[in-house]
Amino acid sequence: MRSRQKAMSGEGGLDTNGDSSGNAPAFGADISNCDREPIHIPGSIQPHGALLAIDPEDLQILQAGGDTGRMLGAEPIELLGQNLSDCVAGDRISRLRTLLHTEGSLIRPVHAFGIIGKHDEMTIDTFVYRSGSHVVLELEPILEESPEDTLAMVQTMLARVQEAESTHAFCQALAVEMHRVSGFDRVMVYRFLQDDSGCVEAESRSEGMESFLGLHYPASDIPRQARQLYLTNWLRLIPDARYTPAPILAMDDTRNAEPLDLSHSRIRSVSPMHLAYLANMGVVASMSLSIVLGGRLWGLIACHHREPRFISHRLRMACELFAQMASSRLETKVGAEEFEAQLRSKRIHEDLVTHMSGVAGMAEGLTRYRPNLLDYIPAEGVGLWLDDHYTRLGCTPRKKQVAALVAWLNETVTAGVFHTDRLPLLYPPAAEFADVASGLIALSVSKMPRDYVLWFRPEALRTVIWAGDPNKPVETVNGGQHISPRKSFAAWKESVQLHSHPWRSVDVEAAKILRLSLMEVILRRIDQLSREREEARSKQEALSAELDRRLEQWQAVAAELKEEARQRALVETELSQVLRSTVEEQEAERRRIARELHDSLGQTLTLLQLGLDNLGHTLPESDRISRQLSALKALANSFGSEVNRLAWEIRPTALDDLGLETAIRHLVETWGERLNMQFDLRLPSIERRLDPTVETTLYRVVQEAITNIAKHAEATRVAVLLEANEKEVRLIIEDNGRGFSPGERDQHGAPARRLGLLGIRERLSLVSGTLEVESSPGHGCTLFIVVPL
Repeated sequence: MRSRQKAMSGEGGLDTNGDSSGNAPAFGADISNCDREPIHIPGSIQPHGALLAIDPEDLQILQAGGDTGRMLGAEPIELLGQNLSDCVAGDRISRLRTLLHTEGSLIRPVHAFGIIGKHDEMTIDTFVYRSGSHVVLELEPILEESPEDTLAMVQTMLARVQEAESTHAFCQALAVEMHRVSGFDRVMVYRFLQDDSGCVEAESRSEGMESFLGLHYPASDIPRQARQLYLTNWLRLIPDARYTPAPILAMDDTRNAEPLDLSHSRIRSVSPMHLAYLANMGVVASMSLSIVLGGRLWGLIACHHREPRFISHRLRMACELFAQMASSRLETKVGAEEFEAQLRSKRIHEDLVTHMSGVAGMAEGLTRYRPNLLDYIPAEGVGLWLDDHYTRLGCTPRKKQVAALVAWLNETVTAGVFHTDRLPLLYPPAAEFADVASGLIALSVSKMPRDYVLWFRPEALRTVIWAGDPNKPVETVNGGQHISPRKSFAAWKESVQLHSHPWRSVDVEAAKILRLSLMEVILRRIDQLSREREEARSKQEALSAELDRRLEQWQAVAAELKEEARQRALVETELSQVLRSTVEEQEAERRRIARELHDSLGQTLTLLQLGLDNLGHTLPESDRISRQLSALKALANSFGSEVNRLAWEIRPTALDDLGLETAIRHLVETWGERLNMQFDLRLPSIERRLDPTVETTLYRVVQEAITNIAKHAEATRVAVLLEANEKEVRLIIEDNGRGFSPGERDQHGAPARRLGLLGIRERLSLVSGTLEVESSPGHGCTLFIVVPL
């Protein structure tokens, strides 16, 4: 039996290179070794948890580490070689085998079961996943309480962040909501830039915490392999960064030939350099959540705390879900902004093509009219180098300078579109005209020697504020150098010269699209334009005639469609009126019958009870007669109660007399007495009465929903939320029953018809209401109803 422990590597922050001598390369030396550190196989875990790696066939424990003594009653070295059933109860073993059989690959950790610690009887969560040929169990004690309704919490967080109009405001809302929910002292939204460096885009912090807002961090702070793990795992938690790693011990067995891959581990130990990095920042506990857009790591939600934080599994999952949903919505927001830019570019592109088709020379078509090339791609100047002739628009270098630049492009650039925001650093002579051309997009429009369309952007002097000096990740110790995390994160300013504002991806894509047009269509059309004008005129006339003919056909079809739509709308209106009339008549009849039952039959029963009381006083005393009279009185009382119940179910008088809230409360109380079901009502007082039709509709919806839950859901808890504003009234009905699949189909393959939901939709249609259903098997059902006022 032997112990396997491997050196750890960087999560974020600079890292050692694995040199056993301790002499790591200096910055400017080979710090790229940080990107090659195998941080997914650290050979150790964080000591608050425990890990067991077992054989999936016989459940023999092959590797063990962490606080197994407190949790399982045996130290890691004592567990090696034992069977998992020796330290875990039989029902847990059965649960584990079921998961291994039903959950497929089990790449990501899945909550398997809970256990009680052997020594302190602490509740412990157990998670399972596969790593290579092993099945890994990770144990974490529950040290902090979890929020009761994590789904509602996430919904509230999403509702608040989606109100943001801009990307920056969205990021700030992310930081504020995560700070509020997680309770961490500082929450930052960290965005990766094109060169893999990053900046703090937004921040929310507690009093006394240093602000890092606006600071930049070099790419070496989060090495490449760490960024890859952030794509693999959406959440990474370090409860106490002051820990000493707990080694993973392994049997001397051929099944342990490869190091244990902990890429998906929840308690994987992190680099000592990263721990030092956090310590230098004054951070004890940290949690990071990925922001992923289009499969690319866009940024992180970084949470810092000055004390240990052992976040519960449920809160972690809620935060992870929030990060995933927020990533999706941010991707939509960013995509919408890019799409708008693409639409603008497409419109200008079409205009440029039109202009070039109507003139003899390409330069005239691209520069004479508006919009022109400067409108197509935002720049300060544009130049066209065609057959050694130079045409320019805006601020550009002189012809001699452009001729030398074109010669350099022909010698060094092979791509059809070349772009850079630091031309003087690639082409040193450009330093002479950096004030007009530090940024360049070069679009070639012919074979060698090439002609070019050139966009220029001037030098944009700017100051970047770094979190500490990014050029000094090196410390000298005893005459040698080793890579070390910065000890100071104070703002360090750097002036950036010989750079322009960077080109957007949509700018580069627009250049590529224009190049295709120029290469494949426009140049050929310009060369042949003089010979084709007459032919084009005749084709235009034929096209106009054909267009007129087709226009007449389209108008006829449009008239037919309009008439068909009018007829359909008329039928739908008539059907809606019939349905509304039927429902109104039904409610009126219910109201009449309820009144009759209450007034006529109720009074008769009251007289009957009074008569029986008088009869008891007039008849001679007799036990037999007293018993019969008592039985008749009980029967009359029971009959009266049943009449009252029927009258209420047919049409509750409280709905007309006292309003919707009182009627719903009485309905829920009635069901609560009849069923073993707990109701959670949230019915804030509505200042004014709603329209009677709306009140009746909402009452019937609640009645139908509770009836369906009682019949089919097997629920133990039902929540009803009603709220109204000036524009609409919202009703939410949620149960914890068995749920169903909205896309479920019957035995014939047709969509399953749920008559209860169909009836609810028909009723809501009469008041222009809408119904949305969220449900899945085993997770209950939620109805979202909105009725406009």
